[in-house]
Amino acid sequence: MGERTDDLQYKGLMFIQDDRYFSFGTDAVLLARFSTVKKGEKAVDFGTGTGIIPVLLAKDTDASFFGIELQEGPAALAERNVRLNGLEDRVTIINGDIRDSLRLTGGYADVVICNPPYDRPGSGAMKDSCEIRLARYEIGITLEEIVSSASGMLQTAGRLYMIHRAKRTAELIYLMKQYRLEPKQMRFVQSQEGKVPGYVLVKCVKDGKEGIDVLPPLIMYDGNGELTDEVRRMYHIRKDSI
Repeated sequence: MGERTDDLQYKGLMFIQDDRYFSFGTDAVLLARFSTVKKGEKAVDFGTGTGIIPVLLAKDTDASFFGIELQEGPAALAERNVRLNGLEDRVTIINGDIRDSLRLTGGYADVVICNPPYDRPGSGAMKDSCEIRLARYEIGITLEEIVSSASGMLQTAGRLYMIHRAKRTAELIYLMKQYRLEPKQMRFVQSQEGKVPGYVLVKCVKDGKEGIDVLPPLIMYDGNGELTDEVRRMYHIRKDSI
């Protein structure tokens, strides 16, 4: 148990992780690559954890990023990751509740990004530490509260990017439409071609017109169990590097 510093092998980025807290996974990388933040925009990452999404995106985009994290420990580590990568001028980490995000960040955002807790309390063994349970389960906040808070952060034409379990797609879209967030793009994530999707990526536009583009599924592994070319590009892995 303890800290380690990982080389993200992308534009010199380094990232500190701590076994006490929830470590970022493939879903965070997929969400970062699915999200679009333009120069000069303000983006808010709900439940930023140790800061992986704003760190990745800030290195690519001259925009203003806020990462809001409820837990004090992960928020402090996220601040260290921002400083480690020299991104203090573009990324601000806030230890607070996303239900208060409008006040915490000083006003509306152009973009909200969220990799939320995926499961309801009681849907698993819940044997993890308190810090990891809060990241995995809807204990501190519900999916509806997340969607409602995202809607409150955005004005008309603002964008929300989210990843969730594919089996909760119907609930997710229902809540988004209920809070004036119109789904415009959706992409399912499959471990291999022909497998049932495990995750879904969704882009919404506040007060957008109806009509959704269902993109081709993102396939993680080929028939040989190796990462597909598209996923390699997301991770910036060359074929000859592994």
